Amino acid sequence: MGELESRSVDQLAEMRVFVRAIERGSFAGAASDLKLTPSAVSKLVRRLEARLGVRLVDRTTRKLALTAEGETYFQSGRQLIQNVDGLEQEVSASASRPRGLLRINTPVSLGVHHLAPALIEFNRRFPDVRVNMSLTDRIVDFYAERIDVAIRMGPLSDSRLMSRKIAEIEAVLLASPRYLEEFGVPKSGADLARHRCIVFTIPGRDRWPFRTANGGMERVEQVRLNGFGF
Repeated sequence: MGELESRSVDQLAEMRVFVRAIERGSFAGAASDLKLTPSAVSKLVRRLEARLGVRLVDRTTRKLALTAEGETYFQSGRQLIQNVDGLEQEVSASASRPRGLLRINTPVSLGVHHLAPALIEFNRRFPDVRVNMSLTDRIVDFYAERIDVAIRMGPLSDSRLMSRKIAEIEAVLLASPRYLEEFGVPKSGADLARHRCIVFTIPGRDRWPFRTANGGMERVEQVRLNGFGF
C-alpha cells in the first residue's frame, strides 16, 4: 500500500511539473514557480516521458513545443490538477463551515419548549446543516438510531458515550391541598412509597433521589415509588 501511495504521489508531482512548464513555456519558468532548479524540472519531465513511453515535448532553444500526445496529456492533466486542488480546498473549507445532517434526540418537553425555538437561530448561523430532531421520553439506543447529539437528565449509563453537563435542574415535590388533606403530608422520603405519586413508566425512572444528611455527611437516597405512570 505504501508503494502504491508513493507512486501515485510521484505521478501527480510529475504531472504538476509538466503542466506548469507548458503553462510558463520553459523549464526555467516552471522551476521558478515550483522552487526547483531547471535541471530538476527537465529530469522530472524526462522521467514522465520514460514512464509513459512517448515524447510529450519537442525541446527547442526558444520554447517547448507539444507533440500530439503531449497536447492530450497537458489538457487532461491540467483539468485533473484543478479537480484535485478544488477538492482539497472544498474539504478544508468544510472543516471551518459545518454542513450535513445532524440528528438530535431530546425529551418531549425540553425539545418543544427550549430546543425547537433555538433552531431558528441555529439555522441562521449554520445554513448548510440539516437538523433532524426526534422527541421522546423513552430510553433510546443512540447507536441503533444513529443519534449524533442527545440531551438527557441524570447520570450517564453507557460508558461508550461522551457527556457534557450543560445545566442543573432543580426537582421539587408538588401536591394539591386536597390530596394532602386526604392522604396526609409525607414526613420523609420513605413515606412516599405509600403515596400515589406520578412517575415515568420507564425502567430506572421509578425512583426519586433525595439528598440527606447522615452523621454530618451528605448522601443521595433513592426512594422507590409506587404510583401512577405516564
